[in-house]
Amino acid sequence: MEESASQPPLHNPPVYRPQPQSPLPEQPLPKPPGHGDPKSQPRPMIQKPPAYRDPHFKPPHGPQRKAVLPPSFQPKPKRSRRFCRVCCCTFCIIFLIIFLILVIAAAAFYLFYDPALPAFRLSSFRVPMLNVSNSNDGAYLDADTTARVEVRNRSGKMSWHFGKSKVSVSADDGNLSLGSSTVAGFVAEHKGLAQVKAATKVRKLALEDRQRRKLKGAVESKALTPTVEIQTKTSVGLQGWKSPSIAVTIVCGGVTMRRLENGDPPLCSITLLKWIKIR
Repeated sequence: MEESASQPPLHNPPVYRPQPQSPLPEQPLPKPPGHGDPKSQPRPMIQKPPAYRDPHFKPPHGPQRKAVLPPSFQPKPKRSRRFCRVCCCTFCIIFLIIFLILVIAAAAFYLFYDPALPAFRLSSFRVPMLNVSNSNDGAYLDADTTARVEVRNRSGKMSWHFGKSKVSVSADDGNLSLGSSTVAGFVAEHKGLAQVKAATKVRKLALEDRQRRKLKGAVESKALTPTVEIQTKTSVGLQGWKSPSIAVTIVCGGVTMRRLENGDPPLCSITLLKWIKIR
């Protein structure tokens, strides 16, 4: 206790405290040139529209990338056009194949069977009876005629079948009817010859004065030009098979009775289906 009392007292070291400094005077900022001049004041910026593009702006060169659209916006492949093209090409190919098959079949049929239409000729024409009677009300004609037509089949493997036929006889370029008749059906066999004989008659047919003067003299001098028309239906027979019948009209004429007697029969014309004419 005595030792501690004899030691000198401890003193705290001095604490440094900074002295407050006086603030520096504020200096004014430099003014830009033209300050205070209303003409030199900057103009307010005009806001550009959202879609405005600067015509002088040049985009930087670089690889352009395609915009990637979401799957819902991506175009779907047009399957309908592809399907139509495939169908069209398939149809054309099938059509060409069928057409070639038909052409080859027709050529083979023509070479093997040698099809040909029969030839018709007016072989003879006679007037067994002709009488022109005069009365107070005009002239009348009574006449009987007999016409014979030859049918020659030029095909060696096909036969031609003809049904019931109507035969009409006329003169004076068709202006004078000499009657009509019906003949039974007939067949022209392979490379064969068939004959159609038709007898017609007309009674009390009124004549014009010109026809009365011309008719009797033409028959006596054999200068009469008859026209024989046969309306019938025909079909083709081939190895037991028979085709459907089609309408046909045969017209023979254009020569006088004198030429027929001299052995110059005319070749008749054939009209199929009333509009296809074959000489």
